[in-house]
Amino acid sequence: MNKNRDSILTNRKTFHYTLLLLIVLLGCVLRFYKLGEWSFWGDEMFTVGGREDGFNYTFIRQSVSMTLIQFLVAWLGITEWNARLIPALFGMVSIPVLYLLVRKMFDPVVGLAAAILLAVSPWHLYWSQNARFYVPLLLFYTVALFAFYYGFEKDKPWYLVVSLLFLGLATKERLLALFFVPIVTSYLLLIIVLPFEKPTGLRWRNIAIFFLPGVVAGGFFVGPYVQNLSGWMEGFGYVNNDPVWIMLGVIYYIGLVVIGFAALGAVYFLVQKNRAVLLLSLGAVVPLFSIMGLSLFHYTANRYVFISLTCWLVLAALSTVELYRQSPKNVKILAMGALLLLIITPLSEDALYFKYQNGNRDNWRGAFEFVKHHKSPQDLVVAINPELGNFYLEEKILNWTSIDPNTLDDSENRLWFVEDMVAQEVYPEIHDWLTENARLVANYDVHAQARNFQMRVYLYEPVKVYQDFAQ
Repeated sequence: MNKNRDSILTNRKTFHYTLLLLIVLLGCVLRFYKLGEWSFWGDEMFTVGGREDGFNYTFIRQSVSMTLIQFLVAWLGITEWNARLIPALFGMVSIPVLYLLVRKMFDPVVGLAAAILLAVSPWHLYWSQNARFYVPLLLFYTVALFAFYYGFEKDKPWYLVVSLLFLGLATKERLLALFFVPIVTSYLLLIIVLPFEKPTGLRWRNIAIFFLPGVVAGGFFVGPYVQNLSGWMEGFGYVNNDPVWIMLGVIYYIGLVVIGFAALGAVYFLVQKNRAVLLLSLGAVVPLFSIMGLSLFHYTANRYVFISLTCWLVLAALSTVELYRQSPKNVKILAMGALLLLIITPLSEDALYFKYQNGNRDNWRGAFEFVKHHKSPQDLVVAINPELGNFYLEEKILNWTSIDPNTLDDSENRLWFVEDMVAQEVYPEIHDWLTENARLVANYDVHAQARNFQMRVYLYEPVKVYQDFAQ
């Protein structure tokens, strides 16, 4: 009897790990397919160029991902593939790590469901193919959140130490990781106040082990920005979005189906006073509502809510698996349809991402290659992001800020203007002048659902140059 039971458990474990391997392979294919095809965009040049961005300005503060990316491009050279290799690897590793974390919190089946949702997630795919910090940040942050939960659930302080270490790594990636503090603080307060069964580790010793060094480390990372709050507000203290745009963008990137299943599942399990779901629910909504509120008086972006992605995915996975388990035998096929819907919907978005939407980013490379093939040696090139132009044209180009339209007729050279949607927004007067005085010679717009990544090339021929050519 025991041998049969052991055999069944061994076969089941082998089956689970085989499925996990297939899921990881799928995630790997998605993350490495066309990895080097998309052109760089402005923020990636901060990473590969090692420019000061206000966050990674000392060795002890520099993020792990930036250190690895800069080492790799210094060794292999700056290309889109080389620069994105590290984030792609982090993205691939995140899949089995999430499985292991969720398996420990719930069970292997929920772990597999969460892993496949992460593997096909369009938002996770996008940042895995960017030379930026978001995927390593999400990985470190997620490990920290789960380790925190285990520490209090199992009354094992060393889990809390692990949580602090990974929270430190996440904070080194970006200060967005500090959303962790209101999430876990709210969790502990709600566990105490609400009629939840208390975890065995809810004691002052564990609270002190986590929060005392956490406050000191947090002060170290946040201190310089608090001391220079006026400088921070000068750089980021302007409104560029509104709460509705933030919310709708996050719903789009995470997926309406995922959010629907996650929200309904959270309500179901919270009624049952499930502590893990309480923590995951706070992890899902606190960053979203915080950024929505911040957008009223501060620079914000949908991507700042990316750290909540794994919480949404795990809640959706748990909800779907529970739906299957609670369904009568003759209805289970319909419950399986829910999981298929959660998988097929993001896969369709992935197909659009690869085939029609240019990796959901500006086509700077296409625009500059057009200019490179059509310009004369004496022509000048102007762009809002000269660093990208310098890279793709392999020559120095002008910034929009150096252009005065009133003096261009006296120029001895033709001028090529590469305009994205940011240039049109920041310099509307130059855009209006271009549309009236220059020729639109190329359009590299990328349409991604409700968003248009505008990329236009204009050619301006000064009167003097045109007259000389006519003679």
